[in-house]
Amino acid sequence: MSVLSVLTELTVWCKNGSFEWNEAGATVNHPIDDPVGAALRIAEHYRHPTSDGHSPTGSVCEHSA
Repeated sequence: MSVLSVLTELTVWCKNGSFEWNEAGATVNHPIDDPVGAALRIAEHYRHPTSDGHSPTGSVCEHSA
């Protein structure tokens, strides 16, 4: 078992062949062989845009022309 504390409100566990985290009080599971998919699901829920519309967790690709 491994754990990654990403944000104050987000901790991702790697156990039993899946990534696990909590969203709105429910446990979410995602296959461990799809880390990109897990990251996208997590970012979709936890991304908090700033007042200027940019996301501090956004990727370089989102900001390129």
